[in-house]
Amino acid sequence: MRRILLVAPLALTLLPDGPALAQFSGPAPDAQRAAPRPPPALPGIAARRAPEPIPADPNANLAPTEALFDAINRGDLASARDAVNRGASLQERNVLGLTPIDAAVDQGRNEILFFLLSARGATRPSQVPPEASMSPAQRTARERAAAAEAE
Repeated sequence: MRRILLVAPLALTLLPDGPALAQFSGPAPDAQRAAPRPPPALPGIAARRAPEPIPADPNANLAPTEALFDAINRGDLASARDAVNRGASLQERNVLGLTPIDAAVDQGRNEILFFLLSARGATRPSQVPPEASMSPAQRTARERAAAAEAE
């Protein structure tokens, strides 16, 4: 009886129309033809090429942050990377009050925007609040001192 129970699953997999064959055969040909393909997310985006960046002025000697805004205006990713590597601030604002990330969004410079978002974490200084490094006893003492000073 045991031998029959051990051989029965193997025999089912060897049958021509067994469950194993159906598992690996894939969908039926009619099912493949019946399912329509979804349209592309944005029509024409596959064939679209990014415009060539405007060449920089070879005589211009700009500070890193100014060079970053210039690279964003021209759409030049290589110059934007160079400006960030030279120490451009991602927190400063231009004449219009935009940060470099805001300017890249405003002008539709997606490649530069993605680069700036990835560089944002690396250049952001770590600002830990002073309360984070205090022990509970120190916090209590600080609160008591503040309450005593307020009275």
